[in-house]
Amino acid sequence: MVRIQTMNQKELDRYVRDFHQAVVNQQLSLYYQPLYDLRTGKIIGAEALVRWNHHQRGLLPPEWVFLLAEKSGLILLVEEWVIRTACKQNKAWQDAGLPPLVTCVNLSSYALESEQLGNTIQTILDETNLQPHYLELEFTEDSTRDGERTIEILAELKRIGVKISLDDFGKGYSSIQHLSRFPMNKLKIDQSCVKECMSDVTQATVIKTVMAMARSLGVQVTAEGVETQDQLDFLWQLGCDSAQGFWFSEPMPAEDLARVLKREERFRNSAFLLLNGGQHRAIDTYEVNQRERGDVLRKQQGMTFAFRKQGDAFIHTLCEGEMLFRMGMTPEQVIGQDLLNMIPTEEIPRKMESYERAWSGEQNVFYEGSVNGIRYLAAFRPIFSDGRVKEVIASCVDITELKKAQEAERMSESPYRLIAENLSDIIVIINSQGIITYISPSVQSVLEIAPDEVVNRHLLAVLPLETGRLVMQTIRQITVEKQPRLITFTCPDRNGKKITLEAKGTPVIQEEHETNQVIFIIRNHTKHVQTEEFLQKIDKLSVIGQMAAGVAHEIRNPVTSIKGFVQLLRRDQWKWEYFDIMQAEFHQLESVLREYVFLSRECTESYEPKNLANLLRQVTRLVQAKLECHHLVLDVQEVEGSMIWCDQNQIQQLFMNLLSNSVESMQDGGTIHIVARRKESEQVMIRIIDQGCGMAEERLKRLGEPFYSTKEKGTGLGLMICYKIMQAHDGYIHFSSTPNKGTTVEVSFPLRKSNPRLDP
Repeated sequence: MVRIQTMNQKELDRYVRDFHQAVVNQQLSLYYQPLYDLRTGKIIGAEALVRWNHHQRGLLPPEWVFLLAEKSGLILLVEEWVIRTACKQNKAWQDAGLPPLVTCVNLSSYALESEQLGNTIQTILDETNLQPHYLELEFTEDSTRDGERTIEILAELKRIGVKISLDDFGKGYSSIQHLSRFPMNKLKIDQSCVKECMSDVTQATVIKTVMAMARSLGVQVTAEGVETQDQLDFLWQLGCDSAQGFWFSEPMPAEDLARVLKREERFRNSAFLLLNGGQHRAIDTYEVNQRERGDVLRKQQGMTFAFRKQGDAFIHTLCEGEMLFRMGMTPEQVIGQDLLNMIPTEEIPRKMESYERAWSGEQNVFYEGSVNGIRYLAAFRPIFSDGRVKEVIASCVDITELKKAQEAERMSESPYRLIAENLSDIIVIINSQGIITYISPSVQSVLEIAPDEVVNRHLLAVLPLETGRLVMQTIRQITVEKQPRLITFTCPDRNGKKITLEAKGTPVIQEEHETNQVIFIIRNHTKHVQTEEFLQKIDKLSVIGQMAAGVAHEIRNPVTSIKGFVQLLRRDQWKWEYFDIMQAEFHQLESVLREYVFLSRECTESYEPKNLANLLRQVTRLVQAKLECHHLVLDVQEVEGSMIWCDQNQIQQLFMNLLSNSVESMQDGGTIHIVARRKESEQVMIRIIDQGCGMAEERLKRLGEPFYSTKEKGTGLGLMICYKIMQAHDGYIHFSSTPNKGTTVEVSFPLRKSNPRLDP
């Protein structure tokens, strides 16, 4: 078949058009390639592969379908269809009583660029009623280049409950880095590595090393492209979890896989026999072919050994690798020997425990040991046959240099670590990718979380999503600006109680002026916040009490007068002027109550665009009509045509109150200037300037307090109303005054094209 990359543009365009039509007509289909558990031979999953049966070319290979989906711009639509169809099919298999399995779906880098990926997955799971852990999403190394964004998306998917797999592992050069950075459940060794593992010692060593590292991180391993019995034996001996490939089965339609699953017990036993050969074929095959694969194991830099339990003794059946010779030992000194005869007495209890755990079938058992100055890490893997452990294989990695480096680092850091570990504040070191590399023991007392639970994990997997995003954004700002930043956020402890934390992040600047780490000093701010809230409540209660006392005082005076006149009227001691006085007192009561009601209600009036110059002219005319010995001079030339969003009645009341204060401060009359000027920052400022009696500094500071007034019968509520109106209009008001020289009031409004936010 002609490669699609070699087609001319005209032919490629024709295929793209055909593909677009196929998507519209729902002509795509899914094939499923089974995934086998190498411990039991059981089918545990199926990879969903999209296929298109072209009317001329027939069933096109997967790479054609992907490239055409990409070039047609339908890649996200096709991938969403694959996920939905695969989930629906999996649920149908379950409803039919077939053994449950995980459906694996490959996603492209385009999916990781979509902000709606998490919502799309959740919607599909809800629609199909499939439990999240039955869906596994596979991403390639190349699709995860945007590290921070990828980690954020994968963390969201993990919270949904789906499984994450890193596909085609081993093809890229950054494989080891990906292991520690991304929150995944599984990695799939690329078929190119598996294909050459029996002929290329380097590829065999790569597979073994990757599997050992995956074990240390608690990540499962799947091998792709298994095509021969020798490849399967090799992977099985190294403790690979699962595998798929043509040796097991080619991709098949859903109905064919259903038939396989229906006879799953017989098929599983057959596959298991193929693995174990009735007489433990894999072990026998290993022993028969040991000489052929001896070079692979012998030339590895690490060490592989195996043991079985005979009675109460653990007998070693295999030991190969260059590390063995660096220890000053040979295979003959290990094979056939009892564990108790090979290790120092003080190490017997700890190592016997690890051997017993692995022999009992426990997965992911690790042991650190030392022989003749060589430090090593061993990962144990039990091998099952007929449901029982028949042998345990251990893969060892030399960690001597690592331990020396750690010891040197520990000694150099010991004075600082002593300080860090005895502080009540939490010290956290986070790299630029968001991985927590260190956290001080004080996290145990503050959040009731052990340091080991968060170290080497991404902060998005530790913190709530919104809090994690806030901290990640702060880290990016610190990294770029290379300046400290202070943030406050909430975080639940182990019992779910919310703790308020204050964190100061400081960049760690390297010699090349690059920032790769940020150190956070985190303090429990909960009590401080609670104290502030309590004090605020006390202040509010104090203000309420002050206002209540003021209202009572302002109401009591006119009520007392009215009460006295009523008593006189009852005794027939009355004059017509009594009614005038009583009427004035009633007006005073109404004024106080009206102002108090205005202060207590929310500003819910509708805002409209108003011409500021016209509004000021209207207010000036209204006030001037009531004056006899005062003259108002209005200058609004600079704001002609300027519009502000406002409540016209409130703004009129604002200026009426301010002008009234100016008039009353000038008992002998005079001129009051009203000047409007436009500022550069899309603001307009109005100044009201009088030549009245003015005020001292101590009086200025108290302006706006309830029932504080410079007038003989003033309540102070008028200025409080002015402040409230300005707050509702996102403006501000400022007073400046000099005794006996006058007062200037500055009022500033934003010029905006949308309604301001109305605050109560």
